[in-house]
Formats: sequence, structure tokens, C-alpha cells
Amino acid sequence: MSDLQRRTFLTAGLGLLGAGALAACSRGGGDGDRGGDGGTSGSGGGDGLRVAWYGGQPVHDGMAAALEAFGADDPDLTIATESAPFDDFWDRLATQTAGNDAPDVFRMSMTYFDDYASRGALLDVADLLGGGAIDTSGLDADVAASGDVAGGTFGVGQSSIVFAVFVDPVQLEDAGLSAPELGWSWEEFDALATGFAEATPEGTFGCNDNGGNIQAFEPFARDRAGDLFTADGALAVEPEVVEEWFAMWQAWREAGVVPPPDLTAETQGFENALLVKGRCAMQWGWVQQVTFYQPLTENPLQVVTVPAATSGDLGGMFLKALDFWCISARTAAPEAAASLVDFLLNDPRAVEAIGLTLGVPPSQAARDLLGAEPDSAAGRAIAYVEELADRVGPPPPAWPVGYGEIMGIFSRANEQVAFGETDAATAAATVVAEAQAALG
Repeated sequence: MSDLQRRTFLTAGLGLLGAGALAACSRGGGDGDRGGDGGTSGSGGGDGLRVAWYGGQPVHDGMAAALEAFGADDPDLTIATESAPFDDFWDRLATQTAGNDAPDVFRMSMTYFDDYASRGALLDVADLLGGGAIDTSGLDADVAASGDVAGGTFGVGQSSIVFAVFVDPVQLEDAGLSAPELGWSWEEFDALATGFAEATPEGTFGCNDNGGNIQAFEPFARDRAGDLFTADGALAVEPEVVEEWFAMWQAWREAGVVPPPDLTAETQGFENALLVKGRCAMQWGWVQQVTFYQPLTENPLQVVTVPAATSGDLGGMFLKALDFWCISARTAAPEAAASLVDFLLNDPRAVEAIGLTLGVPPSQAARDLLGAEPDSAAGRAIAYVEELADRVGPPPPAWPVGYGEIMGIFSRANEQVAFGETDAATAAATVVAEAQAALG
């Protein structure tokens, strides 16, 4: 299902509610926000909750253990769970929302956060925070502010997220090269990735290809020209910045520094990654993903920053919550739902069960509770977040309605460049034009 189809389902679902019900679940409402109309809600009743999330098996295992502990405290509460891979999850949630049958509590990506919040599908939890049912007093400042969109507070950040490069120092040392440090430059990245590709057999690469990843592009753009989007959701990046990015990765493809597009398409997923197969020295991703890659490779992975225009300048990077716990605006059990969100954030049993599967825990207390060994993958991820906290730039505005569609636009344009169907300048102009249309 396309992002446009998802939004169509969502719009249709809210239309089916009728004017009175729609007002009850719209942002900024009064007491009607808190309980829905109960009798027509598809969400859990007073003696039960439906909880849904996306992710891979580590996420499923962690959430199952956390919910088992939550259920043990209230054996009369029935908890039904739904889980799916990322893409399948949104197809299902869009359909459920259209049918007024969304889960009571669910994981929400910033990719679609503003979209669901703006359309009245999420409960405004502002009155439940602070001294209310959900204790957010210990959350990292950037995480605590991340749930504010569309004129309300529609989610609670579940992790501190920052982009990173995972480096295999053993592969580099075998090629006569040294691992990088935090705060390196694009010039240094180019030298290391190129040097590794040249020093190793054909079919081995310096880095995975990130040309089509708009989330990898964002720190690059911020480093040069500021945020991708304005505070009111308009596109702020110029075509020249997109062109520079596309051209840079295409040059590395042509030089054999990163894999060709057909190989990139075949090596998606953690198990298939070239880093895991010993055919690539560096892999980009969100910081917590080092804990997914590490069990699949025998060499300890180092976590370093994404490159910057100037060595030592981390202003393009940012820390933020990009995933949230949200409560359905149609839930018939808002108190129980809020209690669960509080439990997932703060209870030691939940913190330990979930670990880093959702990201680095968003509070110092939770990170300390995990007690991760400094030399472990979890320990390195936590240390990375804590070291960058005072060095990165301010977090950008929430990704606007239409961001999911823009992700696809950006990826397709990069593919056209990679396969020689167009040049970087044309692809960049297409991205900007189509992104503006998606936002409009």
C-alpha cells in the first residue's frame, strides 16, 4: 500500500465517524478527547487493552516480556497484542483507523506521526503527563519535546535516536587502515572508504550505499543549509544540496567504493548486510541498530558519527525521539492505556525487557538501570548518545504530513541516478518538485 493510499484510508476512516464523533477525537478538545464514545469504539474496553507495534524479532521478544510483567500486576486486565514488520504495520493501522478499530496503545513513527495527529486519530495526552498518569519528568529534554505536533501532545518518545556509522575496525586494520573517531569530515570519510575499497579484493566495499536514504541525507543537508522542513511543514532544502548528495554517492558507485545498485537491492536487512558478510567496512544506521548487527558479526563494531563538512563540527546531527507511544483517540480505556505507557517508560521490568530494541532508553535512570557493559554493543550505543548530547545541533521540527511519500520520492530518484536513467541534477529537481506537491 502506498503512502497516499494510507492517508486515503485514514481520511475515509475519520469521515465515517461523523461530525460529532470527529469533534470528540480532534486535537485540543475537552473531556470528550479522554474517553471517546465507548459504545462505538473499536478499541479495548474497560477490562482490556489492544497493544500494537512494529519491528523485528528482538522488538517482539522485548515487548512480550514487558507486557507479561505489566499483566502480572493486574491479572484481570486482558491484553491483546499485534505486531508486524514496519511496512505491514502501517498498512494494517491505516485500515484499522479507517474502520474505527485502531489499537488502544501503539507504536508510532515520526514518518506518519504528524499525519495521524493532524487527522484526529491520536489522543492528546498533555493532561496525562507531568503530574498525571504518565511520568515524563526523567525524559531527556529533546525527547520530552518530540511529541508536540499539530497543536497538542500526541505521543511520548520511547527512545533517544541519533544517526551513526558502524565501523568494523578489524577489517580496516587488515587493510592497513585505522578506524575513524567522532567528529570526522567527509574528506576523511572519502579517504577511508576509498582506501579500503582499493586495498581489498573486488566485491568488497568501503561502505554501504546511503544515496537513497533521506534520513542519512538530513544531517548532510542541515550541515550545509539548515533543516529540511520549516516549522510549518514546508520544504526548506534547495535542489543544489540534493544534487550534491546524489552526485557524491554516484561517484562512489562508479569508483567501486560503494556497491552497485543491484547488489544494494540484494543486501537489505541486517542478516544480508555486506558489513555482516565481511564485504564492507562501514554501515550507516540509527544508533540502536548496532545491537542488531553485532550478534551477526564476530568483530566488535565501533560507533562513530556521520561525516561533516568540517572535522569536529556535529551541528548537522541531532538527538530526538523518532518513535512514540501513542493512545488512540477512540480508546474506551484511556486510564489503562496511560498506565501502560507509563509502565513501558519507567518500570524497571519493562526497561530491562525492552533494552535497546526500540532505541537508546530516553532517560538517564533507564540507561543506568540497564548497566550495559562499556565494551558491549549496547554500552557503546549508550555511550555514543550520552557523548553527543551536548555536541549535536538542535532537533529539527517534526517531519510533516507527507514525509512518508517524500521518503519514496527520494529513494526512487536516487535509484534512477544509480541505474543511469537520469543525472543528479535532474533527479534533484524532481525530488524538490514532487516533495513540494506531496506537502501541498
